[in-house]
Amino acid sequence: MVEKGRRERAALYLRQSTFREESISLELQETAGREYAARHGYEVVDVQSDPGLSGRTFNRPGVAAVMEAVESGAADVVILWKWSRLSRNRLDWYLAADRAQQAGGRIESATEPIDTSTSIGRLARGMMIEIAAFESERAGDQWKETQARRVRNGLPHDGKPRFGYVYDPEQKMFFPDPVTGPVFAGLYRRFIAGETMYSLCVWLNAQGIPTATGSNVWTAGNLRQIMDRQFAVGRVFHQGVWHPGAHEPLITEAEFAAYRQARKTRAAAPRREASDYLLAGLVRCGVCGRALTGASARGRWFYYRCFASRFTGGHSYAQVPTRVVEDAVYDKLVETAANIETTAIPETRPVAVDTAALKRTIQQHKTSLGRLAMQLAEDVISADAYAAASPAIEQKLAAARDALQAATAEHAVPPMHHAVVSLVEDWHILPTTHRRALLARAVESVEVDFNDERRVDVVMRGRPTP
Repeated sequence: MVEKGRRERAALYLRQSTFREESISLELQETAGREYAARHGYEVVDVQSDPGLSGRTFNRPGVAAVMEAVESGAADVVILWKWSRLSRNRLDWYLAADRAQQAGGRIESATEPIDTSTSIGRLARGMMIEIAAFESERAGDQWKETQARRVRNGLPHDGKPRFGYVYDPEQKMFFPDPVTGPVFAGLYRRFIAGETMYSLCVWLNAQGIPTATGSNVWTAGNLRQIMDRQFAVGRVFHQGVWHPGAHEPLITEAEFAAYRQARKTRAAAPRREASDYLLAGLVRCGVCGRALTGASARGRWFYYRCFASRFTGGHSYAQVPTRVVEDAVYDKLVETAANIETTAIPETRPVAVDTAALKRTIQQHKTSLGRLAMQLAEDVISADAYAAASPAIEQKLAAARDALQAATAEHAVPPMHHAVVSLVEDWHILPTTHRRALLARAVESVEVDFNDERRVDVVMRGRPTP
């Protein structure tokens, strides 16, 4: 109840719509609200706004503030520019009206005055709320239809910068950037060859190549996120799924599959990638089975050591020079390579393919076909609509099945003898990261027995086949 002789207090709520056609400035809304309050003798005690926020959600700080003002008794009435400013959600609107009424307050509109104390007035307000909800849903449907059409045409949902590409606003298409496009494709190939995200970032920063947003600083996390996206292979993202895109890919499907396999393989030991020690993550203690770590003394002597010896005391010679272990590994590679018929090694190597992803794609297409068939059977869609939609899905399904069938005959990692021969031939010129990647394919384990004069045992993967 309002105290006798006291003017009713009003809180103005302003919201600038995200829908361009209804985007009325906050200044105009506030002016209309103050004029309305003056005509009715209200005292404006608070002004809250939510600029650029959608009316579909009620989780807005401005709304929360004016509702708190009414419920706490700091305000008697909330003044809106239009009924739709408070919310375009039916349930949220009616809950807000009920909260205001329970607190002894009310909600009024400056430009759509309705006497809500009468049944006719409440009916009119309900109709206005329904219209606001309808307009919101219609705009949402139009947006979804626009996005679906863009996806069908192979276009991304926006023109935000993407590394390796330039955007043509007239054609609304992305095209390979003649400068950064080859750089981006090269990053994939270098990672597949064994370089790490860290070393690639160091190179990018040294070359002064900016990111898509113009930053001059590359980080491993940022680069990994960009490369994990499938845009470079010619796909666009929509509602959690990657779809075929209309833009020109920078890399092939096989290269992207090889990249994903390399990411998966290295994900188990990400710290090992940036290590300066060749056998980091591969060499272990033959006594306790713990991984040996690389260390140096005065920057001149380098060795692998077992930290467990500090606590168990069961080791003698708990460290070994790196050259001793690495020379033993190299000797084992030379011995293995001598037993390989190098002339029988094919010139081309099979490339990794993510068969699990192909299987998921096949299942998605089968589900889509089944859903279409069900809608046809229940007369939800016409036979013409089914005939228009099903061929495209069937074509994608056939393509995915062909890709899976071709992938089953290939291996994700080059054969062991390829890695052995490459290591022996280029041992002294390959970077550490490249040698480490090849060693992971060729060597099963390296163990140092500190209780047997630091004997080094090297176990190769499988048996080399000519």
